[in-house]
Amino acid sequence: MKIKSKIKSILSAALAASMLMTLMPTVTFASQASDYVDPADIWLKANGRTNELDLNATTTYETSYCTVCQRDTLGITYRVPEYTKSGETAANRGIRYSDGTLISGNGTGNLDDGTPGIDAYYTGYQWSATRS
Repeated sequence: MKIKSKIKSILSAALAASMLMTLMPTVTFASQASDYVDPADIWLKANGRTNELDLNATTTYETSYCTVCQRDTLGITYRVPEYTKSGETAANRGIRYSDGTLISGNGTGNLDDGTPGIDAYYTGYQWSATRS
């Protein structure tokens, strides 16, 4: 009888301890880190502009008005950190996309690009291309 009583006591103590552990507050973390991360630290080198756009981009889903279908459409916008040798953004030179396409859509301009952390300066998130 004493053995069954001791087993019941130990089992009830273990259950009570496990119940108390579930009542303890858990550690939670914010959903967004507050530390600044320099894009040059996580820049991934690529041979082509398409790989660079896909790997280094910050993607957002945005709604914009489509002049072709005459309604609001949802599109994915890719923004890639821009690095230039002169430190001047491509937008100031009339360039809109990472392939050098001008804002007017006619022709290409000088990208003034370089390698992050070696011969190029971070100018911000400039490159964008929207896919519907």
